[in-house]
Amino acid sequence: MLISILTIWFCPYIISPVTADDSNCANTWEDNPAPQLNDSSATVRFTVLHREHPCFLASTVPADHFSPSTLSTRHTRVRRLSAGCFSSCPEDGGHMGGSIFANGVPWDQYSYVTQIQLGTPATTYNMLVDTGSSLSWIRCKQCINECPGPVFDPAASSTYNVVYCRSSLCNVVPSATMTPSTCWMPFEKCSYNQTYEDGSRSVGVVSSDRLTYGRTSVDLVFGCSNRFEGLGGHYSGIIGVSANTLSFFTQLTVGHRYKAMAYCFPHPSKVGFLQFGQYDRQQDGMSFTPLSIDGNNYHVHLTDIIVVFSSVDIGLGMGGNQTMRCFFDTGTAYSVLPRHLFARLSDAVEERIEGFYRVGTSTGQTCFQPDLQFDEEDSYMPTMKFVLQGGATLILTEEDLYIEEVPGKLYCLAFKENNSGDVVVGSKFLMALQIVVDLENSTMGFRDRRGCS
Repeated sequence: MLISILTIWFCPYIISPVTADDSNCANTWEDNPAPQLNDSSATVRFTVLHREHPCFLASTVPADHFSPSTLSTRHTRVRRLSAGCFSSCPEDGGHMGGSIFANGVPWDQYSYVTQIQLGTPATTYNMLVDTGSSLSWIRCKQCINECPGPVFDPAASSTYNVVYCRSSLCNVVPSATMTPSTCWMPFEKCSYNQTYEDGSRSVGVVSSDRLTYGRTSVDLVFGCSNRFEGLGGHYSGIIGVSANTLSFFTQLTVGHRYKAMAYCFPHPSKVGFLQFGQYDRQQDGMSFTPLSIDGNNYHVHLTDIIVVFSSVDIGLGMGGNQTMRCFFDTGTAYSVLPRHLFARLSDAVEERIEGFYRVGTSTGQTCFQPDLQFDEEDSYMPTMKFVLQGGATLILTEEDLYIEEVPGKLYCLAFKENNSGDVVVGSKFLMALQIVVDLENSTMGFRDRRGCS
């Protein structure tokens, strides 16, 4: 594998602020086609908004949820994602223990929200979308600790049911949450303990209730959380769309519906989607690569990484036809590279970037400050290409490649390093990228241009 380097202009990406007055929020959330439950060609489509969209009220998270110790452990999620192990995973060494965000940027700055209607009568809740976890859960009434945001009241729903340890559904919970079973007797309630390795933890009872969308409904198995630690804001919970039996993805495609998911997570002022079922295979600009599943997680294989900055090629020493596993995870803002690739990328940018100089951080990030002669029109920053099996290519623009940690003063590469040898594409890179996960054909598709329309 080679990193090839060619020159391109660097232009910082700026989002113009918008307000809720600029949008019709009711129409924004409700712009979904009505599904047909028993039609094999049916498509279920949910609107997705960036957490900073004016039609989503939770644009900030209380600072006390993001202490340095919390931030320092967020990155270990990547190791668990690729290893598929339980809570006994060994600790990482080296830079893995460092803070992820140089200036305390909350992990959900690049997170995405959808709405679901749960219970009878149906009530609407804002939910974070997580491509790296399986069990969906919602904050429930009678929380032991503080539960910000709307909470689900089981007593108010006529269709709510508890899942017991004797149920076959309970047997799947340990694999869905990657934690050991806590069931001892068949008549006990099936409990769960979902840990996200950033200090966030959801504990509660596995339950089921009616999920309504369009003109139809299905029974959804989810976690009714009575204790939650870590996640702030006005989110009611998380929907997990990985590959486990209990994932939102699997539950909405079980039976007659085609087993595929398409999504596009939007810029702060735009509207995206999360779609289950049939999709347009002939859509202009789509390319596909083989898809593999390891436990709960799906991944593809990288065959090459190209950095477009100058005419110099840097060999990575991969050798032969070796590939790397590549995961997709909205639970981490940063993308992740194996240590040797991260070092080569950092060095290549440092040696050839113009208008900036590299500065040290305590977080293990590669960051740059503009020099005294900084002129935005004369500065340079690379783009990147991820080449996948079969020839599909993911393009990382200048916007994807860096995070402006301090506006106009500090720019950090939107990457971290790990020891696992895997690549993880984080939520910043996923912004405005159209993706299809087709389990029936074991393929993953990508559109070659950005935008959710």
